[in-house]
Amino acid sequence: MQAKVLNNTTILRSGGLAAIGMALCYIGVAVIFFGLLSVPSDIDTLGRILYLQQEYHLVASGYGIGYLLFGVLLAILLQALQQALPDRHSAVAGLAERFGNVWIMLMLATGMAALIGLDMIFRLVDSAPEQALALYHSRNLITEALGGGIELVGGLWVWLLSIAGLQQQRFAKALHLLGLLVGSLGILTVLHAVPYLKDAFGLLQLIWFIWLGAALLGSATGKHTSSALS
Repeated sequence: MQAKVLNNTTILRSGGLAAIGMALCYIGVAVIFFGLLSVPSDIDTLGRILYLQQEYHLVASGYGIGYLLFGVLLAILLQALQQALPDRHSAVAGLAERFGNVWIMLMLATGMAALIGLDMIFRLVDSAPEQALALYHSRNLITEALGGGIELVGGLWVWLLSIAGLQQQRFAKALHLLGLLVGSLGILTVLHAVPYLKDAFGLLQLIWFIWLGAALLGSATGKHTSSALS
């Protein structure tokens, strides 16, 4: 019995750290792509490819953090949430987990496609620049479609998870209300032409991840997070 309790505590603590790590992934990606990388605005697509080739290690780190590491941490978080929600047979929680699993696959697939695509583009850019340009646009289409152009899957996961949390009265009510807002913004990104929806989703989800991580860490230490975090 003691070993089982210790195992549950470890899973919850790992999930809490994973959620906070996912927020840090968002911050890391923002620092890399909007801070450290500065693509000149007056260059054409071929010039952009050459710039990315020159900064390949930084670009690869951004995709690795934003998609591959994020996907691994999401898998850890999903495992912890199975332990955190008391009703293991909740239909809503089960549906949320399904969308969470799909999101893992999308993140990992996007990261691998982005990195392999860049490698192939860089190999072609000197010998066959027209093919490199075509591949660059195809790669952008794939990564945008799977990994962030529309945040429907991630939004549905947060939205359903928040409903399950409210039903089971797990963690602070305000956390789940924030989750409903975050999830709704993610779902609304299907209207991808509407400005700032993705930005609002990302920023609020970053806050939600940190809050959820703190709640899971509180559960791991035996705190009554429903009152402590409300």
